[in-house]
Amino acid sequence: MHTLLIKNAAVISVDPKIGDFADADVLVEGDKIAAVGPALQAHADTVMDARGQLLMPGLVNAHIHTWEFQLRGIGADWVGNRDYHANMHKNLATRYGARDVYLGNLLGALNQLRNGTTTIVDWCHILRDAEMTDAAVEALDESGIRAVFARGTVKPPERPGEIPFHKLPYPREEVRRLRTGRFASDDGLLTLAMAILGPDWGEYDVAEHDIRLAREYGLVNSAHTYGRKGKRVVEDGYPRLAQAGLLGPDHNIGHGNCFDDDELKLVLDAGCTITATNLTEALNYEKPAMLGRLLRHGATPSLGTDCDPYFNSSMLWVMRHAFLHQRDLDNRSLHAQGEWPAKTQHSTLTRDAIHWATMGGAKAFRLDHKIGSITPGKQADLILIDGASPNIFPALPGGNPAHAAVMYAETSDIRHVMVAGRFVKKDGELAFDRRRHGELNQQLLESRLRMFEEGRYRCEPVQRGPQPAQWAL
Repeated sequence: MHTLLIKNAAVISVDPKIGDFADADVLVEGDKIAAVGPALQAHADTVMDARGQLLMPGLVNAHIHTWEFQLRGIGADWVGNRDYHANMHKNLATRYGARDVYLGNLLGALNQLRNGTTTIVDWCHILRDAEMTDAAVEALDESGIRAVFARGTVKPPERPGEIPFHKLPYPREEVRRLRTGRFASDDGLLTLAMAILGPDWGEYDVAEHDIRLAREYGLVNSAHTYGRKGKRVVEDGYPRLAQAGLLGPDHNIGHGNCFDDDELKLVLDAGCTITATNLTEALNYEKPAMLGRLLRHGATPSLGTDCDPYFNSSMLWVMRHAFLHQRDLDNRSLHAQGEWPAKTQHSTLTRDAIHWATMGGAKAFRLDHKIGSITPGKQADLILIDGASPNIFPALPGGNPAHAAVMYAETSDIRHVMVAGRFVKKDGELAFDRRRHGELNQQLLESRLRMFEEGRYRCEPVQRGPQPAQWAL
């Protein structure tokens, strides 16, 4: 078993029992963290001097549609779900084949590793068949990332004579095939979840069927739920699910930002978790991301990047924006209550944002016993950030490490990334074969352009009188 001693780093452990250190060592034995603390007296096969660097757990991206990677740069000017579904699910997504899914997932996962994310929840709602499913899984495996593969289903346009997607239950045979095959064990880097329609996007009988199916196979199920009244397929879906005993810690809600207080209390009292994709919520929705509202109920937020067509899917961006967004809300709330400026320390700190971006996602998807903190016995999913880079210097040494990570660090500052004790990025470069990476980039570009052509999708803004520029089909 290979041992690695990382010495002299500033350490954010995200473990309250261990705490943080201005200067400490971390011992890695095989794929696990063996010890953490100042001046460890330990023999190791390899010693890495991390003086001037910040060591913290790898980030956990708890909601990303990785398959969308080749469609970057087309959606920031869209109008909410209306344009997203018209352009994506009703057009470009229908052009995907298994190879397209493979390319998007592989290069999208490598991009996550480059950005310091070691775990993703791949909410893969592009899948029509087993071939596409297996291509998505193969890509995640090849990338070297840790992933919860949330196998989802397609949302194609409604056609005469066909059953619309919101009436279709989750395919039982696919769950059985995956759970008795590739995902028979929960011990590997890749684990399985179910990305279901839920009552906002599917009929009640479908939601009930899907949650019961997930429980039968011991899987977390996750549903897109903005909670906007008047736009749900089933207006009283969550109360009915709660009454039937179908809500619990195994149900994850993506977004949820339009829940009213009673609905939010209902799902949290049932033990459900909520993942905020705060950049998407800021871009497209009328209510703020689920951060402070969760905290007031004693719940832990988790964070995700969501959609590459909108913006760079960097958890560093998401973590920073989550902190700033909640601080913005806190400031306005204090002012409205006549308590401005704050008499004591702000309730939202940079350290909180790191917790949301690590342990928050780990807890939501039952991985907190494995990852999310630098704790002996957990998997060695670690990132090292260069404190001497121009983006950060001289915030370290001597400054608040959490402040430095949240408010200054960029992708270029992430020097090393480790998943299960193996370097997937070292000295600023991905460990993935560079030549193959280049070939895959070219194939992905060809995939993108082919889908644009087939979908007659134009990437130029079209002026429509006094209206802002719109993206057109």
